[in-house]
Amino acid sequence: MKRKILFIDDDKELSEEMVDLLSSEGYGVQAAFDGLEGVRLINKHPYDVILLDIKMPFINGLDLLKIMENTGFKGKVILMSGKPFLEKEIKKLGLGPMISGFISKPYDVNRLLDILQTA
Repeated sequence: MKRKILFIDDDKELSEEMVDLLSSEGYGVQAAFDGLEGVRLINKHPYDVILLDIKMPFINGLDLLKIMENTGFKGKVILMSGKPFLEKEIKKLGLGPMISGFISKPYDVNRLLDILQTA
């Protein structure tokens, strides 16, 4: 069965590239370009994995993560950021068992695919 992924990032060009890449790897992928659209899609469709940018307009990634925890999201989340030092800060926050990885921008595609396989 094809795993369903939601890619949430306000960089539309990057999002389109990632949708193409992950689709070519056999995943079912949708993109949201901000946290509000992400919430709408999460409430509408079941996803196995959410790739979630931290810094976005309207609802940032950390606030969206809290919303997902409160609504009972059952999938896994891979956090993304252009600031690699945030990984340690995020781990300190203890944001729950749904986080299965962190990846820094620009993405190492092989690392991303490895994280997705284990998520």
